[in-house]
Amino acid sequence: MLKENLNSVTAFAPATCANVSIGFDILGFSFDGAGDFVTLKKRVDGKIIIDNIECEEKLPLDPNKNTASVVIQKLCEDLNIQNGFSISIKKGIALGSGMGGSAASAVAALTAFNAFLKKPLSLQELSNYALLGEEAACGQKHADNIVPCLYGGITLIQSTDPIHVVELPVPNLHCVLIHPYLKVETKHARGVLCTSVPLKECIKQSANTASFIAALYQANNALLKKSAQDFIIEPQRAHLVPGFYEVKKAALDSGALVSSFSGSGPTLFALAETKEMALTIAENMQNTFLAHEIKTEFWISKMNSKNAFVVEAH
Repeated sequence: MLKENLNSVTAFAPATCANVSIGFDILGFSFDGAGDFVTLKKRVDGKIIIDNIECEEKLPLDPNKNTASVVIQKLCEDLNIQNGFSISIKKGIALGSGMGGSAASAVAALTAFNAFLKKPLSLQELSNYALLGEEAACGQKHADNIVPCLYGGITLIQSTDPIHVVELPVPNLHCVLIHPYLKVETKHARGVLCTSVPLKECIKQSANTASFIAALYQANNALLKKSAQDFIIEPQRAHLVPGFYEVKKAALDSGALVSSFSGSGPTLFALAETKEMALTIAENMQNTFLAHEIKTEFWISKMNSKNAFVVEAH
């Protein structure tokens, strides 16, 4: 079942921007400007342990409480793998940032594990295991981070049971992710949301989601900009980040086509037509946060189709 000559594999999984303003729990894209590294090393004692986690904040080494180890435990159980694994994690994504940190750890672990298998699992099969990691992290199996992390590019999750993914055209744009030094736990950000939506709002949101996807296929930036208005989720979460609407306005006034929360926040994203414009947008968003006495860091990356990959294997 496992390759005998392979003892250690390191994989990288990128950050992700979930929801993309108008696609709550169904849209997401990968962002390779940041991400997590996970190394798996074979053990002969059958144990799954976390050796170390390189992270700015202290994380528990209990393998039952980390998305990377949870998915490896389940894989070993389902595939009847007798070997154990030591897991090392290098976090490049801040905790509670809205950049898919829990998904990246799980996906990097899955990608490394898949390299050990004589018959690798499909992306669809890996997605089902990654969902277990998200459930462990926030109590719900949402796929809008794990799917773009595994597949790369921009993805639409048509269904999670069974998992069905639609890979969408990637626009020729640059993305800004700006992370204010605040923490918003996914569980809390999901907890503030209403459980029902007025039909009128649902119709407007559905129209925008459909036209946003059409804009991707048409490479129509004007339609993309017009469609990216969130009537449901953003208004309920804006209070979680001081100055949210001012920062968003700074992005749009600087030429951004789209700007909103990345995932559950507090990170915001913005899409721009050029790298130079993206830098201007990022700096103006950063200055607006500073006016609220909030420090930030930002990343800029061209939108592309890069997904999780093996960095080293020996």
